[in-house]
Amino acid sequence: MSSPKASELEIDQKAGEFIAKFKRNLRQQRTLFRRHEVFLSFRGEDTRASFTSHLYASLRNEGINVFMDDDSLQRGDRISESLNQAIEQSQIAVIVFSRNYGDSRWCLDELVKIMDCQRTIGQLVLPVFYDVDPSELRHQTGEFGKAFQSLFNRISKQEEDKLRIWRDALCEAAALAGFVVLNSR
Repeated sequence: MSSPKASELEIDQKAGEFIAKFKRNLRQQRTLFRRHEVFLSFRGEDTRASFTSHLYASLRNEGINVFMDDDSLQRGDRISESLNQAIEQSQIAVIVFSRNYGDSRWCLDELVKIMDCQRTIGQLVLPVFYDVDPSELRHQTGEFGKAFQSLFNRISKQEEDKLRIWRDALCEAAALAGFVVLNSR
C-alpha cells in the first residue's frame, strides 16, 4: 500500500494538534512542580531532522519547556543519569515511535523509564506512531519488528531478561491513545 509523503504543512498541522492536547494536559497537571513540561523520546536517525524537529519547534514557539537530548544536556553530563532525571522531571513524555526505535537499546531504556514514571508519579505519556502501526510495537512485527530483532541478535544471553522488560514496555505504550503519523509506506 502506498501513500504520499507527508508535506511540511501536514507535519506542522499534526504538531499543532499535539500542542492543543499538551496545553489541555499541562493546565491539568500544573499542581506538581516539574522542571520540564515535555520530554521527547525519539530515534534521532529516523525523525530528528523531520517530524521531531518540527514538533520541538512548534512546542517551543508556544512557550512550552521541552527537553530534547541534543540541546538540553550540559557538556560532561553522564547521559543516562541526565536523561533519567529529565524524564522524572517532566510533566509529559512524548514517545515518537519510528521504524528503527526498536533497534536502539538507549530508546528502549528511555521507554522503560517513561512507563515507570507513568505508573509511579502519574506522568502523562503521549505516543506518536511515526510510520509504524501500534500493532507493530505490540507484536514486534513489520519494519519495527525487524529493527527489534536486529537488537535482539546483538545482545548477550545474560541480557535476555531485558527483552521481556522492553517488550512489556512496548505493549504498554502501544495500548495508550496516541497519534498515528504516516510519512510514507
